[in-house]
Amino acid sequence: MAAPAMMKHFGWDAAQYGYVATAFFLGYASSMILGGWLADKFGGGRVVVFGVFWWSIFVFVTPFGASIGLMIAIRALMGFGEGVTLPSISSMIAQWVPKKETGIAQGISLVGVAAGIAIAMPLTSWIMATWGWQAVFKTFAFIAPAWVVLWWMFGADKPDHDKFISKAELAYIKAGQKIAGLQSAGDVDDPTTKRDIFTTPSVWIGALSFYCTNYLFYLFMTWLPMYFVKARGLQLSKSALYTMMPYLVAMVTYPLGGWCADRAAVKFGHNWGRKIFPLLGQLGAGALLVASTQASDIVVAVALVSGSNGLLCLTMGGYYSMPLIFSKKNAGKITGLWATFATFGGICAPTFTGLLVKYHGYNSALYCGSAISVLGAIILLFCTVKPLVHREV
Repeated sequence: MAAPAMMKHFGWDAAQYGYVATAFFLGYASSMILGGWLADKFGGGRVVVFGVFWWSIFVFVTPFGASIGLMIAIRALMGFGEGVTLPSISSMIAQWVPKKETGIAQGISLVGVAAGIAIAMPLTSWIMATWGWQAVFKTFAFIAPAWVVLWWMFGADKPDHDKFISKAELAYIKAGQKIAGLQSAGDVDDPTTKRDIFTTPSVWIGALSFYCTNYLFYLFMTWLPMYFVKARGLQLSKSALYTMMPYLVAMVTYPLGGWCADRAAVKFGHNWGRKIFPLLGQLGAGALLVASTQASDIVVAVALVSGSNGLLCLTMGGYYSMPLIFSKKNAGKITGLWATFATFGGICAPTFTGLLVKYHGYNSALYCGSAISVLGAIILLFCTVKPLVHREV
């Protein structure tokens, strides 16, 4: 949302903005596997608290990035702090929920992604209109640390450590993590190792498919406000409202996709059940995005883009539940690996989009995002979702 004002203030062109946006994701990718490993070993909550204070510092200093080199460094360091979050959350969910509820649990947690973006759009527009773009970063830097207080009061890495949990609920969680056909991964009898993760082809195939999904997701995140202002000719205030719409839809489809993945896994098994909606979501997202480029009416275009993003986010509950099926013990590590691939999408999307916009226009960038989304669905067909098997050296 601040990008047009920042581009004018610093004299950046579209390609330079793409480099700055990409810098965040370079930092983001660099801490994901590390964050998952630390979360599995020490507890996800502790890791997230560290990340919160780290990234908030660099949110605050963003307006002081006087040169493009300094701004790239600030954004990369901010990303490093944020990168630990999703793997740590997955590690905690693996401890907290029965296997049959992993999809909906992931979907509910991911509502925060869409809600944060949806709220940030109009709020950013208002702050900018009132105090200028620099005030956005100085204000938002204090939001995440406030969450830490809530975590200290109510949070726990594992149900065993929660002071509010009942014995009945704890027994329900433990029993649900040992359902038929799955390892009791994470218990002392689970022999799976890091080597088992990195030598399982389906882990890498799923990660590559997840990259494709997130290429389009991060294209939306980094370029949608700019698209509505530059390509559709909207004022910034209207762009904020229209940009909010895809994420309001996503707030519904995130948990819906997780719930559907859980239900489909019961009916079709974890392999096909957890892949059906990611497959359909990616195909549908690509089709609706292409259709949006042909819409002359802005309301129709926003509706189609919103539908595209909604279907894309429908995939996430299924995707994020897959690492928990591979292994509870290693859920943070696998999620960290997958999220690293996803963040490569965040690295590529802003830069490639900026170059495509600069030399070929906005529609070509949207066509590219659509094609990559469809490719992700094709790749996912070759991923087999089942518990890891320990291989003796």
